[in-house]
Amino acid sequence: MQKKWLGLALLAALQLTSCANRFEPFVGITSGKNRMYAAPVEAYEYNYENISGGSIGGGCIPNTPGVDDYDVGKLSYGGGSTCGAAALRAKWTPGMTMHISWKVLPYPGWQARGLDLPGVNVDQKEKRIIDSYNEYYSTDIPLPPPPSAGDDFGKVDNITVHFLPCNQIFITYGTVEEGRQREYWKQFAESKKLCTPRPSIKSMADYRKNKAKLDAIKAERKTIPQVILPRYIKQLEAEGKLPVSSQK
Repeated sequence: MQKKWLGLALLAALQLTSCANRFEPFVGITSGKNRMYAAPVEAYEYNYENISGGSIGGGCIPNTPGVDDYDVGKLSYGGGSTCGAAALRAKWTPGMTMHISWKVLPYPGWQARGLDLPGVNVDQKEKRIIDSYNEYYSTDIPLPPPPSAGDDFGKVDNITVHFLPCNQIFITYGTVEEGRQREYWKQFAESKKLCTPRPSIKSMADYRKNKAKLDAIKAERKTIPQVILPRYIKQLEAEGKLPVSSQK
């Protein structure tokens, strides 16, 4: 019964957020210590890789294309669409976390060759090899405080997930001051130092030439901890920039 009610609440929240610039409260969870908001989820990808969906706080992460390999690091990113609604507690508190999972297509330019057969047919052996390099991640991440909004999440626009190099994640909330991007590119520069860069793979010939490196990178990515976002929140704490409670 509880799961059914939560599903109905999520559906109602999604309908509410589809025509509002700010969060709307969940039906039935509008007051007291359990007050929550329905948070639209937005995603940006800064790498030459695609995000093939995922979830954060019960809301879906949209399929998000990356940038061309020659545009990585040149103030370019892919994505910007929104998806679903995450359940976000109304008040930010220190140590607040949210569970996130996502799927990475690390070599989007690498496609199985088409076959000269009726319909849409590709070489299944090649497709299985390509799919074997897809990556799946899941972790609990700390949430930064809402910028210039006290501790009230109802005053920000959405949850924006920035996918940086080396599986690092940076969370913002779609507000005007966050749109200036200076902080994003600082985090981008730091995050790309945490792992081995991926080679550009666009054919089976590229794959055979780089197979050992691809296998090593896949193994390496499984062991990289979340560094950038926790460090950013500690920086805010050290600078005294954590919000003051609104006492509501």
